[in-house]
Amino acid sequence: MQTAQNTMNAYTQVDVETASQGKLIVMLFNGAIKRAEEAKRQMAKGDRQSVHNNLIRAQDILSELRGALNMNAGEIAQNLDRIYEYMQHLLIQANVRKEEKHIVECVGLLTDMRDTWRELFDRLAREDAGRRKPEINQHGASMLNISG
Repeated sequence: MQTAQNTMNAYTQVDVETASQGKLIVMLFNGAIKRAEEAKRQMAKGDRQSVHNNLIRAQDILSELRGALNMNAGEIAQNLDRIYEYMQHLLIQANVRKEEKHIVECVGLLTDMRDTWRELFDRLAREDAGRRKPEINQHGASMLNISG
């Protein structure tokens, strides 16, 4: 079992190290959602320590998202920072009060934001692909990708 976990960790590390900025942001949101959902499951079981640990991990991920913001970029970055701060506040409240409703609200916000970011990055990738010129081989013909 340990070998399988080591293999999974290796694949995850490669995925993170080779991911685009957009994919990394989506992965961070997925991680925060996963940790918050796990905290909710552990809350139902009454495992206060696991609830705490998972909520702290979700908060740490939100801290990473906040830290990655370029606050010189203007109003958008400031608004995102406020949203991330509010989500952290919800997770803190869930941890202190051990109330599921704060987790549910936070997961809803995280999911909406993740989906919005994913749509944006997908659209940008499509637009970028449409602007690229076909590669030209040494014989002057456009290269054709017939592999799929």
